[in-house]
Amino acid sequence: MAAGSGPGRRSAGTSSRLGYPPPQRRRLTWLRGLLALAIAAVLVDLVTTPWIFHIGGRFTPLTEWDGYGTVRASNGGHYVLFTHLQGGLHGLECGLLGCDTLQGTAKICTERGSTYTLGLAGKVHAWWSTDGAKTSIDLQNVKSGPLPDGWVIAFTGSWQGGRLVVENPDNSFTEVLTARGAVRRATSTADAGNASVSLHHGSGAAFDRACHALAG
Repeated sequence: MAAGSGPGRRSAGTSSRLGYPPPQRRRLTWLRGLLALAIAAVLVDLVTTPWIFHIGGRFTPLTEWDGYGTVRASNGGHYVLFTHLQGGLHGLECGLLGCDTLQGTAKICTERGSTYTLGLAGKVHAWWSTDGAKTSIDLQNVKSGPLPDGWVIAFTGSWQGGRLVVENPDNSFTEVLTARGAVRRATSTADAGNASVSLHHGSGAAFDRACHALAG
């Protein structure tokens, strides 16, 4: 067999003759495509929802905001709510009432020491800044629990500077959570009531400390 005519060289030569770019060039093309998509997504957010970089009066380059606060309910219960908010249009759900502009996660801890993790979706009605913007957030199950199937805890309100002040308008908080913080599997309008919370910027660690103090 002639030198340089082994299987490896013949394969590379065949690929070149057929017009296929070498593997290194194909990888570079993919990386450039992904970078272009990422830049396009950022530009879409800059034009349509620039408030995501100014959430709660803070510069939020990662379009994220963490906050927590004490929920006060008419049933006498006290709870601490933590929210991790991610702003933007890309990757969010759209429906007949428009597109969600918030997604993320939430945690609720209770006086009896329980902590529940929930999914979060919502809307901020703003363009440049969140200050004064009407906002809604819906808390719902992640996979199989802990709320009854199909249950959603809704909050609506607005941003007041660095705080998100919201209340539960449809009894969904007190109907599903007892004053001590147990989750009811069967809900009833007999437990209808109101709940409100003022969320201020704070980390998950600060939320944990607040939960420890509440349970203590």
